[in-house]
Amino acid sequence: MRKLLLLTWMLMTFLSAGARALDYERDIMPIFEKKCADCHSRASGESKGGLILDDPAHLLGRLGKNSLVVPGDWDASYLFITLYRPEGDEDAMPPKGKGERLTPEEVTLVQKWITEGAPILGERGAKGEMPEAAGSMEKEKGGALPEPASPRSWTNREGKSIIATLLKVEGDVAVLRLANGTVHRYPIANLSEESRAALPK
Repeated sequence: MRKLLLLTWMLMTFLSAGARALDYERDIMPIFEKKCADCHSRASGESKGGLILDDPAHLLGRLGKNSLVVPGDWDASYLFITLYRPEGDEDAMPPKGKGERLTPEEVTLVQKWITEGAPILGERGAKGEMPEAAGSMEKEKGGALPEPASPRSWTNREGKSIIATLLKVEGDVAVLRLANGTVHRYPIANLSEESRAALPK
């Protein structure tokens, strides 16, 4: 009887947890406000890399294929990759001495949120697609939606080449993702003239 009660309780807990979808404003943003606000917050006036984590409307515009968060695809989402990297990795977030790392449970929560479609402001994105509201915001700004990036060959000044997808350009650094999912920040000055010309203006 005790075993049956335990199994019933476990099943009810599982079903209630499964029924409650994660929400950015309620479940994820408080984690970022606590641990990432020094560098990515309207409240602190800091937006390193142009990223603001306590503004859901801003983050909604950073969702999409080959962007910061790829709804439904956590292992292609740069945000998750930087949080998951081991402490001491040069691309791990937060950088050493710049804040408290997310706990494994918090990282798992971010992963689950992305897997569920990264819902923000009631919008949920299909896998690899920008949520409709984010697309509307881009159109309101008068800009065309960006074409999804494809893998291509990038060559450095020494003539060595790699095949990678350009995720974004941050100042003087190109953020490239290799086919195995590894993300590298590469100095633009070290790229060949041809590869530099292929970067978005």
